[in-house]
Formats: sequence, C-alpha cells, structure tokens
Amino acid sequence: MSSTFRAVLFDLDGTLLQVEMRSFIPRYVAGFHACCSDLVAYDSLQYAMRAGIHLLLETEDGSCSNETRLFAFLAEKLALDESLLRERFARFLATGIEPLADAVQPIAEAVQLLEYCRQAQIPVALATNPVFPQELIEARCRWAGLDVGCFELLTSLENSHYCKPQIGYFNEIAHRLGVDSRDCLMVGNDTSHDLSATAAGMTTWLVDTYLFERGDSAWTADHRGDHRQLLTFLHSNLTF
Repeated sequence: MSSTFRAVLFDLDGTLLQVEMRSFIPRYVAGFHACCSDLVAYDSLQYAMRAGIHLLLETEDGSCSNETRLFAFLAEKLALDESLLRERFARFLATGIEPLADAVQPIAEAVQLLEYCRQAQIPVALATNPVFPQELIEARCRWAGLDVGCFELLTSLENSHYCKPQIGYFNEIAHRLGVDSRDCLMVGNDTSHDLSATAAGMTTWLVDTYLFERGDSAWTADHRGDHRQLLTFLHSNLTF
C-alpha cells in the first residue's frame, strides 16, 4: 500500500506551537526598534511594519521575494536608506530575538506528528506565512522543541515570493518539493489562510485545537479534528 499523499505542509502558529500573535508582533517590532531608535519613532515603525505585512499578504505578484518587497516598502514609507534598515534589522536578529522565547509554548503532539512523517519518508514543508525571517522562524521552532531538520522546506521572508492565502504560495511550495499540488496535504488551524490551499488543489486538514477563524471563510476543510485525531489520520494515510 502506498501513501495517500506525496508531501505534507504544516502551518506553524497554532498548529505545531502556541503563540499569541497579537502580543508577539508588537514585541517583535519593539525589538527591531531598539536597534534603530535613532532613526525612526516606534509608532512610525510599527505602523510601517504592519502595513508592510498586510502588503505581503495581499500581493499576488511573485516577481520578487517577500524580503525585497518588504524592505523596499519600509524604506519608502519611512524615508530611510534601505541598506541601513537592513543593517539594523540584521543586528536585531543577531542580538534581540531571544527575549521573545517566552511567547512560544510547545504543543505536545507536534513532535510525534513530524516524527511519523519522517518515518514514512514523506517530504514535509513548514508552511508558515513567510512574513518573518528564517532566523526567527527557526528560533520559534527551537523554543517549541521542534527540530528544523524535519523540514525539507521552510518558507520564510527571504525565500518566498507569495504569502497565504495566495494560490501562488502553495504552488511555489509544491514546485520546490517536486510534487503536484493535488498530492499534498495542508495542515493548519486558520480557516482562511490555511484552507485556501484548496484553491491549489491540495487536501486540507483543519486542526481545531487552537482554531483561528477569520469571519466567513470561502473554504471548507476536507478533514477536521484535534491533534490526536490528526495523528490517527496520518497513521491511516502515510505508510512505511
């Protein structure tokens, strides 16, 4: 018997770890601001960062990386030299992200889920919305006790050209994994951003342990349940 899927995509926040983004993002911006407070006021930076993230989420044009798009936007919005902004951001990543560790909590079943996929030799992508840099995404995994070596692909600000809920985001992952989108399982807790994988032809599992609903979603999950039920589903659909 062969596996039902050729690749599995896991969302991160609310799926493989717990984090409250409403408090995490202001702390993230504050950490960045501590490295550039001589250049820009906190309120201006926070507004620009939030607007920049919304720009990434809404843009369907994949002609450049999210990193390129975001820093060009920030430099224009804040009337600052882009190279200087990038330099200060690199300083923040090198010295200022560890205080964010207490915002992240593990999910007990996450390690089991990834381990089962590894045993089944199924490629796994960490399909977190790529609005954060790779270093911070890897740090969040580490804080939650997850081994980034489990992921064949990790989508980040630097390596992605789209964001969820854009169809290009899911197609780009499938292409990089060398599989057809229709042979992928997308696992996530967001009724809009994660279930939009349906538009790319992916099968979806809505993890409802820490459900995130965005009003009336255009998508319906193919499967739904908590982390234990998801583990049972993988046992039935991945073989080794």
